[in-house]
Amino acid sequence: MPARYFETQPSGAEIQQKMAGYGGWFEIDLDALSANLAAITARTGVEVMPVIKNNAYGHGLRPICSALVQDGVKWLMVAKLSEALAISSWGMDCDVLNMDALYTEAQFDQVVEQGVTQVVYTSDLATRLNAAALAQGRAAGVFIKIDTGLHRVGVDHKNAIELITEIAAMPSLQIKGTFSTLMQDDSQDKVIFERFQAVLDQMAAAGIDPGFRSMASTHGIFHTPDGWLDMVRPAMCLFGIYPWEADRNSALKLEQVLTFKARIEELKPVPKGDTVTYFGAYTASRDMQVGTLHVGFFDALPRELANKGTILVGGKPCPTIGSISLNHCLFDATGADAKIGEVVEVIAKEGVNNLVTTAETAGWMVYSLLNHLNPFVPRVYYRGGVPVALHVVEP
Repeated sequence: MPARYFETQPSGAEIQQKMAGYGGWFEIDLDALSANLAAITARTGVEVMPVIKNNAYGHGLRPICSALVQDGVKWLMVAKLSEALAISSWGMDCDVLNMDALYTEAQFDQVVEQGVTQVVYTSDLATRLNAAALAQGRAAGVFIKIDTGLHRVGVDHKNAIELITEIAAMPSLQIKGTFSTLMQDDSQDKVIFERFQAVLDQMAAAGIDPGFRSMASTHGIFHTPDGWLDMVRPAMCLFGIYPWEADRNSALKLEQVLTFKARIEELKPVPKGDTVTYFGAYTASRDMQVGTLHVGFFDALPRELANKGTILVGGKPCPTIGSISLNHCLFDATGADAKIGEVVEVIAKEGVNNLVTTAETAGWMVYSLLNHLNPFVPRVYYRGGVPVALHVVEP
């Protein structure tokens, strides 16, 4: 089924023709995505359930789902019910785990009808899901969430076995997994893991199959091998992001999947002493050539990059100047031999303006930058250096 998505896409030549009219777009390297998935699988040796919430961390939900399933992924995890139901409706050959809460009977019915696996951690959730499944004559899959100390959601580890025993006795629920979340704090994660293991021991003593045992997300994949268990849940690292500086020296070698490109909209001379952008945020220290891009903080660029971002023009680093507007940013094109319509790298794969460096320059977490990638910016997907899909969301 996922191959059908790519089979129905325009040809590479047609995609490039459409791109010729774009002022800015994201490029997604599916080969890098595949390589990162393979590296994570090789490192951990267990089932990999990618977390692709928030539009696959800005990379585009449906194309990323399709590519991952092509690469053999059997489980996908999302944060919102709408994402889970969409993936299910696309006919992906995989299971989908929904972390979102359910409130209405219609939602419970949809989850059962579409075969979505549901996270449960209360008796009420489990009871209502079981009732919906009974009414439809189906079994509903569940992952039981254990709160081992993060205190967001989950049944408290101290009395989790009581709820688990109740769920195991429900005729239309099938426990497919039992999971928790590490604190990402080395001083606490040992205790967090011990609490989770104690629940698993209680399940074993009661003869209850936990299904997939899962603790490790991106941080745990780097730092907590004991937490790999049966299944890991990569998010940022799947897209080639090292969350912390210390991770960059890891044996896990990753490649950034996304780049942000734009065309030069305008070039003009600015004499020494003139100011540019709102509030005169930059004063020309010399006679300059200034380039304008029709992209700004609406698209992905933090406003905090004012006067300190970097654009690559023909591989040459050019500093941004002035404020980052909603739809525009300016850069110093002096000596860059730039041309109107030329494609530049606003966020490159490597170096001075990759995702991590761009976020750090702005004083942002890279996690925040990824989750502010505008869904309306066109996304072009590549394999073997050739565009294989175009994803455009109309406003």
